[in-house]
Amino acid sequence: MAGIGKTTLAQFVYNDARLNDNFSMRSWVCVSDAFDISIITKKILDDLTSSDNDMISSFNQLQTKLKEMVAGKKFLIVLDDVWNDNYIDWDILRRPLKAGALESRIIVTTRNDTVASMMGTIASHFLEQLSFEDCWSLFAKHAFVNRDYMAYPELESIGREIVKKCGGLPLAVKSLGGLLRSKLKIEEWENILKSKIWDLDRNIPPALRLSYHYLPSHLKQCFALCSIFPKDYEFQKKKLVRLWIALDFVQQPKSNNSVEDEGNDCFHELLSRSFFQRLDSYFVMHDLIHDLAQDISGDFCFRLDYDKKLVHISEKVCYFSYVLGEYDGFENFRVLNEVKCLRTFMSYSRDRRLDRCYLDIKFVTL
Repeated sequence: MAGIGKTTLAQFVYNDARLNDNFSMRSWVCVSDAFDISIITKKILDDLTSSDNDMISSFNQLQTKLKEMVAGKKFLIVLDDVWNDNYIDWDILRRPLKAGALESRIIVTTRNDTVASMMGTIASHFLEQLSFEDCWSLFAKHAFVNRDYMAYPELESIGREIVKKCGGLPLAVKSLGGLLRSKLKIEEWENILKSKIWDLDRNIPPALRLSYHYLPSHLKQCFALCSIFPKDYEFQKKKLVRLWIALDFVQQPKSNNSVEDEGNDCFHELLSRSFFQRLDSYFVMHDLIHDLAQDISGDFCFRLDYDKKLVHISEKVCYFSYVLGEYDGFENFRVLNEVKCLRTFMSYSRDRRLDRCYLDIKFVTL
């Protein structure tokens, strides 16, 4: 089940200070639905060596170096959000890792029971929905900040009814807690509880849609633009804020703050409402949050995956991105001539450390 806390639990284990002495090397890889063995291997190797390995040109060389790196050593590797259940792919990926010490560990998070059974050498740990009291505790932590919720009995009563509607999903609970953070007016809480959005029959949890619905208009713009990121893309705050500023999404400051300060405030507001999640020095979007961004951005944002061909595109598209291939030819983008209001043409790598490719020179005249 999405949003139940698999990644959060894995992060808790991965960042536990007690593991620093037990594992000499660690790596975290966001896998998602694009299970590219070469890219995953390189990500692991980059983390374990704390450097880029761009000069390694072949997959065999990557595996050989990874095998040499882990030989006899204890490592901890997290493969987050795995969907691929092809045993051959998994067997190829783990071959060099077998050279590590027996005490080494690989943690895999997945929604797919088949993936868990294929990869697991020990029994899988199935997460259940949070109990109501745990959900309430999480909600209160985010909604009341440093206040004692018992001092606000009417808000507590409404809040508990809101939590019941979240269905035990921590992501939904945190999102609405962030929305109501420091809001002390009863009508604001009642509006959330009685909203008709709860009755929508959609793939995206209503709690997340509610969190978006109550964003200020400029934050809605900033969030919707993030649909051009690939799923599980690890992005930097500074680059995203500067993109918002370049597109004039950030309001002009009314005080002594700079525009960049205002952009940073926008970012931290979305972060506090769980639209973004921190991953070391980078940030990511949960799959459900990414689905929400795609849903609300509609025809105005378009992302082309590296293995797809661009056959048709709406003339309404303003913000376009594509996932880098090894060589991106002009013909695959010719239909962009149909777009009337294009404001961005951006490329993203499946691996944030590999932002280079060959681009046809004809693009300058597109």
